[in-house]
Amino acid sequence: MYIFFRKCTSRHPVSGALQFHRMISSSEVATALRPFYFAVHPDLFGRYPQQRQVNEDSLKLLSAHLESLLNQQRILPTTPRSLPFYIRASNAPEDRGTFNLIKVPLERTVDAKLLLRRILESCNLSTEYVDKMPSTKNSTSTGTYTGDFQQQQQQNSFYYRKRSEYNFGKERADEEEAPFEKEFDLFQFRMKKVRENETLKKWLRKHVITATVRTKALQELQEEVEKLREDVTKRLGLREIIYDCGWNVEHFRGCLKSLEKLAELHPGALDGLKDRTLVFAAYTGVSLEGHVMLFTGDVQRNWLELIKTIDKHDSYLKKLPAYEYALSQVLRNIRIGRRKFMPKAQAMAYASHLRKITTALLDYLGRSKFPKAWPQDLSKFELVVESEAGPLMVSPTGQLIVPATCPGSLLVDFLTNHLAEALDKQNSYDSQKHIERDLHARCVAQFRLLTLTKDDSVTPDRMIECLEKLLSEGATGLELADLNLTITTYYSVLADGTVCIPWDWKH
Repeated sequence: MYIFFRKCTSRHPVSGALQFHRMISSSEVATALRPFYFAVHPDLFGRYPQQRQVNEDSLKLLSAHLESLLNQQRILPTTPRSLPFYIRASNAPEDRGTFNLIKVPLERTVDAKLLLRRILESCNLSTEYVDKMPSTKNSTSTGTYTGDFQQQQQQNSFYYRKRSEYNFGKERADEEEAPFEKEFDLFQFRMKKVRENETLKKWLRKHVITATVRTKALQELQEEVEKLREDVTKRLGLREIIYDCGWNVEHFRGCLKSLEKLAELHPGALDGLKDRTLVFAAYTGVSLEGHVMLFTGDVQRNWLELIKTIDKHDSYLKKLPAYEYALSQVLRNIRIGRRKFMPKAQAMAYASHLRKITTALLDYLGRSKFPKAWPQDLSKFELVVESEAGPLMVSPTGQLIVPATCPGSLLVDFLTNHLAEALDKQNSYDSQKHIERDLHARCVAQFRLLTLTKDDSVTPDRMIECLEKLLSEGATGLELADLNLTITTYYSVLADGTVCIPWDWKH
């Protein structure tokens, strides 16, 4: 909360009088209206577009009214007397599609406390928090009004004064010229300030309600999808079904329905899936782990063709250990691994990559020898072979990443210059991964998170830094209970309610 001062401008002012307005802060308003937001939030009405649109439009008008009331102590001329909202009749399963239309009154007063009470009472919600808030009525005190204080107040109120100009016309003709010529310039200025001053606490305070509502709104759908997953798994004799394509849960349900329909149309053709793990992914094929991968954007015909030719893919899968062993022997027993954070690869394509890189090294050895500086045994190091478009680099985990089309001479030169770096990063990762796991478990328990994940771009050292900062803030300082949290490089609330925060968030 804060205190706002202004000079008395009534027709018979008290000499040198100041009016003191105890104003309600935006965080207090958000806390007071939290039960109301949970009852009317549009994301709760995803299957009912009419009710969703009504609540969305009314919330926009209510937000504009509250913003004008808090920041300018004025009522917008466009504000209606009341706003319509739909709320659920009850939480009982049999009343799931039944709603009540209520009219939320907007009192024509600048008393924010009275307005909050009327909003909550219209929905039969508790007003206990509002009743405990101090009064917002004005009080008068005598004193001198210095020029310095007046100048400071003019500067502090500049932003709201200019917004009032652009939106509602000029209030005073003698007002000084603003540096913003257009409203878009003012908008850009606001966005820049927000990015510079954004902290994790402030961002969560503004978006935690949206995240919570979206998470709860999807619970019913997630339960339906989970039941459908179990039914399809049992019907096809699968080991399990995994969803790994990045789309939302509604897309997952569509994939399961398509697979279920395919089984009805071709009952005998899916026998090859028995005792296999099926993954809805970004491509169609068989992964290096032997999982059957189905591209979520493919038509059913392509799925069916893969399932009918699984034996061909399995034959390549069986050859992979021999190809990896051959490459390891050429490179002095170096370990052949898979990148820890990478998209799934197809067995058929990976076999081709291994053959190419082995052939390139044998061609090199036919003309030259490995450098004398190399150790006689490279089993401490791990090599990862990727596609033709893959990078030539040392990963944050210490793995040596090489593309399949890398010439033998270039590969040998790369290994010569980066073996020491790879060993250092590998040792660092081996120690950090245990610290990260411990911090991960502590964060999930302390903040009561549903899940805690990270983007592939977040390295262990960054994740450790982020988790340590979260634990130092404490569960009381951050509202993260019953949410899905992802550590990445940006702020966002996804459609399923997942909260994304940057690893380098500000205190």
